Amino acid sequence: MKPRPQAGPFARRMAPLALMAGLVVGVVLPLVYQTLSFRERRAQADIWARHVGARLEELARERPELWSYDADRLGELVYPLVAPPVEAHVRVDVSGRERVYESGPAGRPDEVAGWSLVRGGGRAVGRVEVRIEAADTRRAVRRLWVVASLSGLGLALALFFLPLWTVRRADALDVQLWRALEEANATLEARVEARTLELRARERQLSELSARLVAVQEEERARLSRDLHDELGQVLTGLRLRLTSLDAVARTAPKAAADLDAALAAVDHAVEEVRRLAHRLRPPALDALGLPAALRAHAERWAEAAQLRVDLAVGDVQPEPALGDVLFRVAQEALTNVARHASARTVRVELADFDDGWRLVVEDDGRGLPADTPKRGLGLIGARERVEAAGGYLDVEGGDAGGVRLVAWLPRE
Repeated sequence: MKPRPQAGPFARRMAPLALMAGLVVGVVLPLVYQTLSFRERRAQADIWARHVGARLEELARERPELWSYDADRLGELVYPLVAPPVEAHVRVDVSGRERVYESGPAGRPDEVAGWSLVRGGGRAVGRVEVRIEAADTRRAVRRLWVVASLSGLGLALALFFLPLWTVRRADALDVQLWRALEEANATLEARVEARTLELRARERQLSELSARLVAVQEEERARLSRDLHDELGQVLTGLRLRLTSLDAVARTAPKAAADLDAALAAVDHAVEEVRRLAHRLRPPALDALGLPAALRAHAERWAEAAQLRVDLAVGDVQPEPALGDVLFRVAQEALTNVARHASARTVRVELADFDDGWRLVVEDDGRGLPADTPKRGLGLIGARERVEAAGGYLDVEGGDAGGVRLVAWLPRE
């Protein structure tokens, strides 16, 4: 499966995290520092305001009605605040009167205020406000904002682009690896295809050699059959004619007549044996009349020799000569195995067109297929090799009548 690029999904997931980290460093941290710094300055202003308020309360106890009018005394009390190094701005308000006293530098925009009540006689009689300068704090906070903003931006960009760059490199490496894998697969497929073609060519060569071997075998059988029939048969026939000619002369001698009869019987037996061997090697009907006639002739002779009944269902079909040879040899081998091993009473032989080819069925009602037949077979190895070399198949299974059913199928050439 081709790898999918991960840079896009990673960027979508990483962007919020990088933005959050940038905001924390660039906004939250300086904001917290600013809040804490000004809170501290306000706390200092509140402390000074409470200090002045406590001293004003002492003055209010000494002079309950006139304390707010004693400017000199008020100036003495607040002098430590308005003088360097504090230089605070102090303002005193009294109930019903504002700004009864005010001292210190004029108001500045960067001041921080703190205040405290002035109590006298159990009630609030005034209020004191202290404003102290916070320019240093504001400058420090301003510098921190600049540094933190740049740091947050740099952190956000680093958190976003550095991992993204790594993921993109990984995607590029995945693409390279995938291409290399595709090339390797293509090379492997080409090698496998070439090897497959080579194996198929060798298989065709083996099939052709096997078919040629079968054809050469059949040709050699036919030649041997002709030689036995023509040459040796003629010699034996000529010998019998000569012995027959001597029969009239030798009848006067009883012993000679007996020997001559024995010689004639031996010659007749030899002639019959030569004919039988020639027919087994290559039935004349197979070449002269075709497969159906050869099957009928062979089945009739086989039934007579084996003392079994043969049911023939051989239609008027004429397979190609090479296929006819294979089917005849399979039928011949199957009938021989039935006679040797089946203990059957009836055998059915069927030859017909089937599935764009030729099908031969030999079925008996004998004792069935032995358990070791697939290993040793009843001559099945040679028959199967013949059929498979011709491009067909051969199956051996249990028959409907309890015996063995052999099915051979060959495609049309």
